[in-house]
Amino acid sequence: MPSDIPDTLRLMNPMPFLVAKPNPHRTKHWWIRLGTNDSDTSHTVSANLAAAGHTLGDDESHLYYWDEGHGANSDPGDFLEWIAGISGYQAKRSAE
Repeated sequence: MPSDIPDTLRLMNPMPFLVAKPNPHRTKHWWIRLGTNDSDTSHTVSANLAAAGHTLGDDESHLYYWDEGHGANSDPGDFLEWIAGISGYQAKRSAE
């Protein structure tokens, strides 16, 4: 519905929720990755998100994938280890 567009656009930009009036219920852990060859998202978007999280004292992991495009996923193992560290998950060892 056309009347919903302004509010939808406002909600698509996370910066007011991190800078102008930080949301106390936001995540405190940020995994931010962007390819240096990304043609869909400006590098400053991820840098600004990382800076905002850092300023708020949040745990942020921000890296660029060299020469990769939008949606790159070059370190899924590192991501899973990061999640395990945050959640306290420890893999169960199988009986040998």
